[in-house]
Amino acid sequence: MSKSKKIHPLDFIFHPKSIAIVGVSSNENEGGHFKALLNSGYDKNHTLYPVNPKMNKIKNFTCYPSILECPTDIDYVISRLPAPLVPDLVAQCIEKNVKTLHLFTAGFGETGDKEREALGAKVLAMTQKAGIRVIGPNCMGLYVPEEQISFTEEAPPPESGDVFVASQSGVLAAEFIFRLGSRGIRFSKVVSFGNGADLGISNFLEYAANDHNTKYVLSYIEGINNGKDFIRSLKKCAAIKPTIIIKGGITEEGARAASSHTGSLAGSAHIFESLCKQFGVMLVETIEEAQDILIGLKTSLNNINNSNIISISSGGGNSVLSSDAIAKSGLKLPAIDPKVQNDLRSFIPMAGTSIYNPIDFGVGANQVDLLKKLFRTLSKNKKVDCFFYSYGLMPWMDDKNTKANTLSSLGGINIKNIFNKKQYENKSFDVLLDAFSKLQKKLNLPISIIHRSRIHGSLDEVNYLAINALKNGIPFFDSSERASKAINKIIEWQKSK
Repeated sequence: MSKSKKIHPLDFIFHPKSIAIVGVSSNENEGGHFKALLNSGYDKNHTLYPVNPKMNKIKNFTCYPSILECPTDIDYVISRLPAPLVPDLVAQCIEKNVKTLHLFTAGFGETGDKEREALGAKVLAMTQKAGIRVIGPNCMGLYVPEEQISFTEEAPPPESGDVFVASQSGVLAAEFIFRLGSRGIRFSKVVSFGNGADLGISNFLEYAANDHNTKYVLSYIEGINNGKDFIRSLKKCAAIKPTIIIKGGITEEGARAASSHTGSLAGSAHIFESLCKQFGVMLVETIEEAQDILIGLKTSLNNINNSNIISISSGGGNSVLSSDAIAKSGLKLPAIDPKVQNDLRSFIPMAGTSIYNPIDFGVGANQVDLLKKLFRTLSKNKKVDCFFYSYGLMPWMDDKNTKANTLSSLGGINIKNIFNKKQYENKSFDVLLDAFSKLQKKLNLPISIIHRSRIHGSLDEVNYLAINALKNGIPFFDSSERASKAINKIIEWQKSK
């Protein structure tokens, strides 16, 4: 086996063949991890044990009084017990030779109570002595599509991807899954690790760096337990894979919230920022910014290293606002060469348009054949590294007028499942994406689609376009501001390598 394919010492955590949920609710409709695992189909190819001494059955599953009564070995135990009961559970895990204990249980060191801190220390000492690895306390645990493991009651995307997420926050971990997932991004693994008493951010960054199913790494961090380990793992991960971090607790108020949330000491924001810059880590402030960077990295923007943008849209006001956003971000709007201007005027009428960058193409911005000619002509400009194409859905852009050869809204979309591409069918967008995909390859220039607020149409159509743009390697952004910010980050990252 080659060195790159060696199994990482923590890999077993993400591939349990059996899971026991201790403290499963007696209310079948309440949900929790049991419902999440059923909805994701874990029980179809693995063994699932609900544990609660107060009942014998739940949803046609035998409910066991303790993990010691479960008939087979157990790889992974989820604790939903109150904190004072956890030491007894750990003792059972030791007897049962459990490999991983996930403590959904909260109420340890993050409370600030000395007795609860001591209780957490006792639990950690017991597990460390026995060689049991602990995820948590105070966390949601794992989402591993390959193994049909999930912690969200709403079924997440079933397909595996190449983005690894490590988040101290369980709610934010779920937001990563659903908000990024709704735009077509898929995940190798997501872990919500909470307090990180045993396995923390350093462990997961080091694992992600070595995971052959992971190409991109995203993390939400509040605090760091071991500075030296963190620096080493961050440096290693960022040297191997594009690494994006959202840092919580950078203000005094945020640091106070982080302390009460996961018991984390947030540390110096300046030092953290310096580390990220030194190692080539992309430090961002929001989920939206992380999403945009990932979309850029996974599409034709992944190799952009210069900042000359040619912006194309219909409507003078939008062109002006887009130009402001691009310029404010530090990107450039180069002048259009005189020869290229002359070529443009051969097919762009003078009235109601502009050929000086931004390009106001008028109604031609919604006609695919003219767009192809426009991009081919503009690609001859001396300075151009990327195109912004801004579109808006208009009431008159319908099938009867356009015959689907322009960027029309065909309507009739009934979204039932935001992760199911069949719910998004729109023939006109397929025409657009096919044209842009071929143009990008032929011109060797990225074409970023900039979504404008809808005058007509629905969110269904926007999601369809965004998801399929990603599949075709075409960047899609919700505004010029967001596109510009993401491109700047990618250029900085390219220069840091």
